[in-house]
Amino acid sequence: MNVEISERESQLLGLIEQLVAEGVSRGVKQGIEQFRNEEKLREKITYDIKIKNTKLLLKNYRKFEKACNQAVVTEKELESATVDEILDKLYCSTYDEVTVVQSILASKKRTEIIMTHIKKIINFYISDADNSKNDEKSRRAHILEELYTKGKIQPAMSVLAKRYHISERQVHRDKNIAVEEIAVFMFGIDGIRKMQ
Repeated sequence: MNVEISERESQLLGLIEQLVAEGVSRGVKQGIEQFRNEEKLREKITYDIKIKNTKLLLKNYRKFEKACNQAVVTEKELESATVDEILDKLYCSTYDEVTVVQSILASKKRTEIIMTHIKKIINFYISDADNSKNDEKSRRAHILEELYTKGKIQPAMSVLAKRYHISERQVHRDKNIAVEEIAVFMFGIDGIRKMQ
């Protein structure tokens, strides 16, 4: 069977093919753009979580330090003590030996690892800021240290404002900028991608 197509029908088919190609092209572009937007949103959410976690770790730094210093059981004591002795120190009466010992050790060790990580990052941040010869960056680093890790209690914003000859509002801004800057060091590449 041989089908003949007129010139008008041929032009119409050509137009239909062109419209379909353009529609597909537009759809693909919109799909790619939507994918990129969703990827940016995922990165922003991830970054926001990193900032939130950084703030949470810093806010609780002194509590972590106190908990580690007041921990009832040390790793050496765990190696030599019986479970009954450990539980007596913890005022427990029922137990699953393995679970109790491992959770005590793991919790203290995790806390110590987190504390060491935070302290090294803040020390690096302060050193980097001081070496930069940028007074604002150095001020931010020292405000961060004083707010979260230096001393036994957190100083009031008004005290820091007087000490650094800035407004309390500027202390808050410096703190927030510093937290964002150290989040990069705390959580690595996710922070760097967001900062670019």
